[in-house]
Amino acid sequence: MVWPGVIAVLVGMVMSITGNGRIGPIDVTTVGVAVMGLGAVVLVLGLLRLARARRWPAAGGRNPVASYQDRAYRTGKGKIIAMIAAVVYIVSPIDFIPDFLLPIGIVDDATAFGWLLFAIGQEISRKRRKAL
Repeated sequence: MVWPGVIAVLVGMVMSITGNGRIGPIDVTTVGVAVMGLGAVVLVLGLLRLARARRWPAAGGRNPVASYQDRAYRTGKGKIIAMIAAVVYIVSPIDFIPDFLLPIGIVDDATAFGWLLFAIGQEISRKRRKAL
């Protein structure tokens, strides 16, 4: 659920930044903003899903240490909150550097998006490594 959200946010960003035309009666920028918003919702739901921990049954149910070690990797709450804050920052029209200052205004959103991709990839690889 995370990757479709990331792709939708990226496509929405590109459409809203570069879209100057119309698709029938609808403006391309409006479609881009809608796709970006929908992608943000899917992405946040996917990030919240990363935070869930699945408990595996312990060996015989006797050893609490084995029960702790048998759990799948769980992403920390702080990292989930930081990733959700990055999604909100990307989608939000309020930025530290406004987007109308074109080269610099888009770079801060792209930096937040790059960190978000890195963090998601890192968490998914950790989760897979723990599952093996």
